[in-house]
Amino acid sequence: MRLMTRTPRAPRGRKRARVGAAVGVVVLVAAGCGDGSRQGRAEVAPGVIPFTSAVVTDHTDGASTVRWSAPGAGSVTVYAEGEGEGEGEGEGEGGGEGRKEGEGGRVAKGEARDAVTLRSAEQDGRRWFRLVPDKGRSLRLADRSLGLASVPNFRDAGGYRTADGRWVAMGKLYRSASLDRLSAADRRTLRRLGIDPVLDLRTTGEARKQPDALGEGQRPRRLDVLGGGESLANTQPTSADHARTLLRDSYEDFVAAKTGRAAYRDLFAQAADPDGEAVLYHCTAGKDRTGWASAALLTALGVPRSTVVRDYLASNRYLTAYNRQARAQLPDAVEDAYEPLLGVRKTYLDASFARVDRDYGTFDRYLSSGLRLADDDLAALRDELLVGESEP
Repeated sequence: MRLMTRTPRAPRGRKRARVGAAVGVVVLVAAGCGDGSRQGRAEVAPGVIPFTSAVVTDHTDGASTVRWSAPGAGSVTVYAEGEGEGEGEGEGEGGGEGRKEGEGGRVAKGEARDAVTLRSAEQDGRRWFRLVPDKGRSLRLADRSLGLASVPNFRDAGGYRTADGRWVAMGKLYRSASLDRLSAADRRTLRRLGIDPVLDLRTTGEARKQPDALGEGQRPRRLDVLGGGESLANTQPTSADHARTLLRDSYEDFVAAKTGRAAYRDLFAQAADPDGEAVLYHCTAGKDRTGWASAALLTALGVPRSTVVRDYLASNRYLTAYNRQARAQLPDAVEDAYEPLLGVRKTYLDASFARVDRDYGTFDRYLSSGLRLADDDLAALRDELLVGESEP
């Protein structure tokens, strides 16, 4: 990689314009704010990741914008990494000590709050970056979306900060729509990502009608959330209000129905102990059954509710083209009635969390009593998916 552009420093106290559009994290970057000064800067323990926000955004022209905020650091060095470089490399403090010359490659250095735009010389594969602060532990990130042409809403479920300062590792959890149109090229991408298993949250009828195209010798594991019931794709709402009611009822069933609890319990177990390097879970559009799967996993890992909601609502962006095609196939007479089924709304997710509160009182009791997950199960999940140490 080579440095393409660096957002110029603004005068002290003035905010700098954002570069590109980031999905999931909104940060106004300011230069010369004093974040990197030693005066008043809290000490950072070696195992703590000091970043309060960080995101990578890939652009269609091959460039990537890396944006971060690490109030406890004085400076941050950015390294470009290949897909094969694991989480254990270059994690020491002090600008990547222990990294051999030529491993990855230093591509930029910035302040505690900064942004840089880089262009990759190679366009194949996922573009990974390691952000190494001068104090504390580094953070490895890539763009959340992999942009697979044949699979809508395919994205990494990680890259989020927990309430106690740890981060959900990227490259461990993936979510998507159905894989029935998976191309040969995208099938190779799944293999390269080390995904095993693929968890299919759809009904038997859905899977039979549109089977996952994983290739010879590969089969998804079936975790039927609805237990053979009718999916929303097969319903015929009579009005928009009826459609919204159907969705809210379905989201409650994800929590309350025995089949839903069994499916999500198995999903948690697979996420904590995958056969390969990563787990992929999906339903039909990758937004409802899959949306609750991500919301429940991220909440169990300690990600704040506001971030969980933001990740859930991102499906509307990733499904824009998919939903445009779906609308084009609807008769004009029923388009308004079906419109609420095409996207996601906060009120739908709220219905699941409200059912958790009503049936179990707290989310922790939903995990222990509803999904029957023991403390050891949750500890294994967090050991597998979280990086960094809790802030003191």
